[in-house]
Amino acid sequence: MATERPALALIEEAIQLLRAAPMTAYALYASGTVPFLLTFFSFCASMSYSRNAADQCVPSALGVALSYCWMKGLQALCCRELVRVHTGTSMPGWKPRIILAIWSRQIALQPFGLVLTPLSWLLVFPGPYIATFFQNVSIIGGTVPHDVKKSWDLARLWPKQNFVVFGLLSLLAPILLFDLYALMISVPFALKNLLGVDTFLTRSSVWIYSSILFIALSTATYFLVDLLIKAIDVIRCCDGESLATGEDLSRRLEKLRRAEGPVHAP
Repeated sequence: MATERPALALIEEAIQLLRAAPMTAYALYASGTVPFLLTFFSFCASMSYSRNAADQCVPSALGVALSYCWMKGLQALCCRELVRVHTGTSMPGWKPRIILAIWSRQIALQPFGLVLTPLSWLLVFPGPYIATFFQNVSIIGGTVPHDVKKSWDLARLWPKQNFVVFGLLSLLAPILLFDLYALMISVPFALKNLLGVDTFLTRSSVWIYSSILFIALSTATYFLVDLLIKAIDVIRCCDGESLATGEDLSRRLEKLRRAEGPVHAP
């Protein structure tokens, strides 16, 4: 029966899950996330520097909203692929009815996360619960009855593990952002000092303090960290469901049976 894993062991298993994931999972994730991040970056750049920002605001915001719904739908399908890899079971085919159920559930619930998640960070304590809840919605939303209640129950499962993982990832994200920022700044000046390549980036340092640069690096950080978070919550969801179904024991017995081969009577 599934038990509470140490936080570091959970993160390590999530990394192994991502290594074992097929290209389909990465293609689904990238196909949804990259268009949204590019649309969001374009919106921020237009609103900051465009002379026609007032006229472009409504259509640009609509594009961001549509790309967000597109992203959440494909991320949910990516999570189903990760569940399939982790459990070793074959999922039902991607029928239009199943895809529509998953996508409509994401569109109905995920926008609330844009408001509730930042508010929960201000209150500190419910932050891991709220963030994990919306990740669980991406994993099981539209695939099981009472998916909202089940997502919330799984979010409250093993709070110590959840809080430690949340704290470690909260440290990882700003460290990664700082590394990307340092890399972005150092590359142009390194090219100038080592190879004599002079660009507009080395003629002025104003761009270093640009809000657009910060937004671009933040979106890159999100792209690198978010899939790891989803893999962690996929494992948590599967472990939580195994408490009621014993599915993890069935998987272990199946692995033992395959390892030992068929047993013949004497």
